[in-house]
Amino acid sequence: MSRASEAVRSMPYPVLEPGSLSYENGEYAVSGLEMGADGASVALKHEIAGAPLLESLLRERKAKYACLVSAPSTGYRRLELSDEAAQTVSWDSRNIGEPPMLRPLIVAVEEEKRCLKPEDGVAEEWRRPVEIPVGARLALHEYLRVNSSLHQLIELIQDEEIEPGGFIVSACTDGGFSFQVKAAKNLCTFLQNPQGYGEHRMSVLTHMAGRCFELLQKDYVPADSGPDNEDSDWQAFPNLRALYAFLQGKGLPGWDEDGFDPAKVATKLYPHTPPKPQNGEVDADD
Repeated sequence: MSRASEAVRSMPYPVLEPGSLSYENGEYAVSGLEMGADGASVALKHEIAGAPLLESLLRERKAKYACLVSAPSTGYRRLELSDEAAQTVSWDSRNIGEPPMLRPLIVAVEEEKRCLKPEDGVAEEWRRPVEIPVGARLALHEYLRVNSSLHQLIELIQDEEIEPGGFIVSACTDGGFSFQVKAAKNLCTFLQNPQGYGEHRMSVLTHMAGRCFELLQKDYVPADSGPDNEDSDWQAFPNLRALYAFLQGKGLPGWDEDGFDPAKVATKLYPHTPPKPQNGEVDADD
């Protein structure tokens, strides 16, 4: 078994990460990973156990919870910090051509000098004076991949020439793949602020999703294409491959499969929710 001093890659301070023996009973887990309704954010929760040193630094605000958001194909990188274990991480979909990679971590935000003791939870080799610089990565989680959803690929654009209530969907392949949805001013305003009419907003988005799937089926599947055809046009785009895998994970067919129905798949993913009957009205199911 590796000694602690061999497992920290010569860092001058203890690090809680897979394979490291810096902490006797340290554990770092991440839970949640719930995608936001905007398709460009995710909620997660950092969970630290058996690492009193880290817990102390976090409590004293000398360290922060963090998450590195990156997209290797575009070079996009962004570090988001949080004082709380529950963190919402966001990204700019326009600059990412694929679902981003997430790496949760704990980062020192103040320089710290202290003599580590058994009560800090560190291995015996670390029970000595250490210096922790600003920016030190004190805990590292493994990389996590965000699953792609259709809403992540939609870019809403206000178009003054479109009549009220209307929208037009088109595919854009500049810097990756996305769907440009040009919508009337009143529709854009409503989608950005539904003012209590969230169910109707979701119905509009479901309508848009159906049109997006229709375009994929019509324009991005060669006539001789099938699920195993690696030459399909859409497979050139990482975020479309991720979306395809997302559909498969939901038990839904891909747009290059026989019997694919855009409206059926859209409503399976984002079902319409009719408003509940008002007092005195009779439900249609009664």
